[in-house]
Amino acid sequence: MTRVVFLGSPQWAVPSLRSLSAAPDSLSMAVVGVVTQPDRPAGRGRLMQPCAVKSAALALGLPVLSPISLRAEEGFRDLAGMSPDLAIVCAYGQILPRRVLDLPALGCWNLHFSLLPRWRGASPVQAAILAGDAETGVSLQRMVEALDAGPVAAKSAPVAIGADETAAELGGRLAELAAQVLRDSLPHLLRGTATVLPQDESQVTVCRKIDKRAGLVDWSRESATEIVRKVRAYTPWPGCASYLGQRGLGLVRVEQAPAGAGSELPVPSAPPGTIAPGGLVRAAHGWVRLLEVKPEGRAVMSFAAFERGNPQAVGTRLAPAPAAD
Repeated sequence: MTRVVFLGSPQWAVPSLRSLSAAPDSLSMAVVGVVTQPDRPAGRGRLMQPCAVKSAALALGLPVLSPISLRAEEGFRDLAGMSPDLAIVCAYGQILPRRVLDLPALGCWNLHFSLLPRWRGASPVQAAILAGDAETGVSLQRMVEALDAGPVAAKSAPVAIGADETAAELGGRLAELAAQVLRDSLPHLLRGTATVLPQDESQVTVCRKIDKRAGLVDWSRESATEIVRKVRAYTPWPGCASYLGQRGLGLVRVEQAPAGAGSELPVPSAPPGTIAPGGLVRAAHGWVRLLEVKPEGRAVMSFAAFERGNPQAVGTRLAPAPAAD
């Protein structure tokens, strides 16, 4: 019986965990443990909450480890105590050290949400949207110490990225696709017969971990196309926002206005960031129409509702930082 461990944390990894746990008896394998990120405070009360994979694993009756770090002796010792023969990784959220990669005799295999070597790194779904890529997919690669640089055992067929698709929506689709790639590849991984191909280093692109400030929009530097992609890419996290005076205004849903938009308005030559009637905002190049916004401390609303309650906002400028006192 091959002993398999699964490492993952967010909702996007749950379909792959369920696929693994539902593997047929004919494969002679057992999921002997699931490793996730530790519980985090969440919600208004900031109560400690388990990640999505931990909740799913407990519901499936699987043992769970949530070490602070697998680099620490305790975390590694607990994982080694599971005696894994094979490790499947999907959006775990930590870089695995060499001794973890060497632990399972059949290797550590990562389900990565891009068609490698494009978008190695921590945010491939968001990066594909930000870059305006037409398509993406899922890769299964054997993990090495260099980030996402290992040889590839399987790739999904390319999937088109919808013109208005957010990271939440695209990631959800890729999560189901990853589960299918795992189902198809698992027999080969268990037998140690997976055929791998090296990545073409000349085609590598890299994306980075997203921080909370990444969603701030600078209307004087970013084009309408870039802003619309940014809102899609950073939905749901970290979200996009600008400041109207000293208060934040979340940009929940926007669209790129047609060429020539704003020419008939009383502020066609206003500086970037200026809000025109109807939610048109001038960007560095082109115009963006605000469809839904979230004023600081309030619920999401249509821009029309926001404008009715805040008519003074028209003619003012959105900025990437709060105005000085």
